[in-house]
Amino acid sequence: MRGEGECLRLLRRRDLPLDTVQEILADRAARKFHVVRRALAAHPRTPRGDALALVATLFWRDLAWLSADAAVHPAIRRAADLDLARRLPDMAVAERVDLARNVGRGTLVYLRLDPDPRVLASVLENRFLIEADVIQAASLDRDGRADCLALIAEHPRWGLRSAVRSTILRNPALPVPLALSLLTRASLQDLRGVLDSPRSPSLVRACAERVLAERTAGV
Repeated sequence: MRGEGECLRLLRRRDLPLDTVQEILADRAARKFHVVRRALAAHPRTPRGDALALVATLFWRDLAWLSADAAVHPAIRRAADLDLARRLPDMAVAERVDLARNVGRGTLVYLRLDPDPRVLASVLENRFLIEADVIQAASLDRDGRADCLALIAEHPRWGLRSAVRSTILRNPALPVPLALSLLTRASLQDLRGVLDSPRSPSLVRACAERVLAERTAGV
């Protein structure tokens, strides 16, 4: 019978013989440790069926770890993401905030739509986030989305992206004061996009028209 530390040291070896992996799999005492189960699920020599069965026994932090590790087989990462997606509705806000900061893309696509701005703030710092995710988040116009739009607009990285800014400006849930602030530093393309969008509030459209006229006067 091997202890937790010995099992983890062995499982760090990607070339670990299959016989040794199977010995650890058969060791009930070793498998009581969630970090050993996680290491087994992630190991390339663990038979796929055994690895998938282990995924369902893991805590959400272990699943997040699997989801974000590019060295883990895609099928295992996908299983971790599906399990996380199933658990999301029952997770507390603080747990989702922590998860959003570190999880891989498979779960990030769900968290980018989370209605709580605290979760979105963590999503915006996730290293796997891409512009298309931010645009998707910025396009939602359901009730209570104003704080989320403000977070995106004021973000030092994503708020500077033209496509993101344009999406925010066209969102009818955008608070008018913030919309007017954004219009003063919007590009000509952004301004024309606001005028062309039927979703733009009338006051925002009128202000965009005025800013555009001032910018293009004499051109």
